[in-house]
Amino acid sequence: MEANSKDIEWFLEHMTQYRIVKETGIAQSKISNFKNGKTKLENLTLRVASELTTFSKGLQKGV
Repeated sequence: MEANSKDIEWFLEHMTQYRIVKETGIAQSKISNFKNGKTKLENLTLRVASELTTFSKGLQKGV
């Protein structure tokens, strides 16, 4: 598992909450809390951070 906060920040800035939830399966409330600053990225579980990092890297390759 790999987690990278810069990749996750890029992902959260460039994707809609709907698409993040649809493509990752992560709960909408978690994504909303991260995007709105209610939850810090440092408090992500390794599983969630790894999933977001993986999707972010895949999307950045396509940009």
